[in-house]
Amino acid sequence: MTTKFIAADGTPLDDELIKELAAEAEQGFPNSDLTNEPAPWSRREPMETHSLRVPTQLWELLEQQAQQHDMSVSEYTRQTLTRGLLAQMN
Repeated sequence: MTTKFIAADGTPLDDELIKELAAEAEQGFPNSDLTNEPAPWSRREPMETHSLRVPTQLWELLEQQAQQHDMSVSEYTRQTLTRGLLAQMN
């Protein structure tokens, strides 16, 4: 028996599509690009510096990904953090 799911936008998700999406996710979404989208906060707002403890491997990954996307580590981290938090809220 096939379990049927419907996405929030009404798209039916069958087993085949779920397998395709899972494979793409496991590959790190190779056909997707992280873009500089407007942040949900105003860039005119003053930014504050905060310390964040992260494992060395995570920091190195942030540096690598920021460089690949031609962004500063701070900008890449803000964008990635924002996307993750907004995704959880939706």
